[in-house]
Order: sequence, then C-alpha cells, then structure tokens
Amino acid sequence: MSQCMNQCAATTFHRHGVEALMKKKFIISLGVVLAIVIAVLWLFWGSDTWNVQISGVTGDGRNIQYRIETVYSNTFETMIFRNEDAGFAPPYFKFNSADLQSLASRITRECPQEPVTIHGYGMRISFLDMFPNVISIDAPEHCIDAPSKAGSTAGTQE
Repeated sequence: MSQCMNQCAATTFHRHGVEALMKKKFIISLGVVLAIVIAVLWLFWGSDTWNVQISGVTGDGRNIQYRIETVYSNTFETMIFRNEDAGFAPPYFKFNSADLQSLASRITRECPQEPVTIHGYGMRISFLDMFPNVISIDAPEHCIDAPSKAGSTAGTQE
C-alpha cells in the first residue's frame, strides 16, 4: 500500500510540474504576442515627421475631407496627408483641423518652395486609400505670419 501511495504522489507531483511548465510557456507566449501587437500598433499609430514642401490643399472639411498635398524636399516624390480631427481618440486629442488647413493654405500661397516639417501619425497605404493624419506643421515664421497691409497693398494704386 505504501508503494501505491508513493507512486500516486509521484504521479501527482509530475502532473503539477507539467501543468506549471505549460502555464509558464503560455504566459511567455502571450507576452510575446502582446509585444508584437503593440509594436505593430505603434508603427501604424505612432507619430512621425516628414520634411516636405506644401504644394496644395483640398477639401472643405464637411463633404470632402481636408487633404494637404506635399512634395518631399528636393525631390519630385509626392505625399498626401489627411487632416481630420481625431476627437477624443488617445493619444492625440486633435480638434484643430480647420486651423491647420488654413495654415497649410497660407504656406502654399506665401512660401510654396519653403520646406516645412509636418508632424503626424499613420502611414500611407495606397491600395487601402489610407493617408497619415497631420497633427502640426512647423514652418518658418515669415511663412506663418499673415501678410501685412503694407505688403498686400504694395501692388495696388490708391
């Protein structure tokens, strides 16, 4: 009888050891999968910067989505950005798409050849019709400033 008890105890101990090992492998596998998912999401949703020249703007923000058309600095390669409010979606909480569109339009008129830095998130995937979303635009001060009255009336006769 004691031999049976020893054998049963060894079997129970072995079974608990195997279960603990399987549980450990499952937790490690789950951690690896979670890390891969977070990395992919960061690549898609993580912020990025682009050095470009703004060549045009389109959209009215209601029926047609705001778009900012650009060309990479010193190249002919184009990049199109969407410009829409992210709302309360973390981590951007963006509500200023109309202001950014106005700034991009001003830069297009005042400094079309001037390189600017666009901050945004997302990536361009042509076959899915996906564009990165603009968060902010860094441009030289003379491109951001509204034209003065003296500068805007210089060509007119009074």
